Amino acid sequence: MHAGLAGRRIFITGISRGIGFATARLFLTEGASVFGIARDEVRLTGARAALASAALTPDHFDAFPLDLADADAAARAAEQITERWGALDVLVNNAAIMTEGPATFDDEPDGTLERTLDVNLLGPFRLTRALIPLLRAGREPRIVHVTSGAGTLAELDESGIASYRLSKWALNGLVRLQAQHLRGAIAVNGLDPGWVKTELGGPRAPGVPEDSARAALALLREPFETTGKLFKDGKEIDY
Repeated sequence: MHAGLAGRRIFITGISRGIGFATARLFLTEGASVFGIARDEVRLTGARAALASAALTPDHFDAFPLDLADADAAARAAEQITERWGALDVLVNNAAIMTEGPATFDDEPDGTLERTLDVNLLGPFRLTRALIPLLRAGREPRIVHVTSGAGTLAELDESGIASYRLSKWALNGLVRLQAQHLRGAIAVNGLDPGWVKTELGGPRAPGVPEDSARAALALLREPFETTGKLFKDGKEIDY
């Protein structure tokens, strides 16, 4: 085990599976204290045992069930973090959804765009807003929005996953806006985790969640002055 993130207090959403789980496990082995949430309580129960075993000490990890779409979710998260740490060093907005089925707005079931935006854009927005006071009290605080290459400007010309694509394009915009607003106080960057084998990415994806976790770790190792950028595999990419 390493201690590259020793003393860092990190909150991760969507921690029970896929990229969130792999990222939490890697951060724990690097010495971080990790607190997380997931909306599926049953799945979270199993993940908690595995993640606890990766922590350097038992008090370095905990998680609780929370659906970011709930009206009071952000306030509840802030209360839990305040009680546990009283401050926060890193927020990783990882939780996201992508509905399966038809590719265009015309063919998607009613409410698809609204639900996707609520989880993929408004959820991170509300949570970030609620946690800014705790981040301001942290050490070189950072926000990492896990976005997607599907939401870059060039990819908007591609067909498929319309609501997901739009939600991630909007999240990229949030990265830029928050970075400017919080410049000098909180670093805000986006992470394209790549196409990896998860329930969202599917079995045909060329990568694995551990690849995304390593990219997240590389982003946390960027200088604190780095803000408003979008990264993939340790390198800055275009919006």
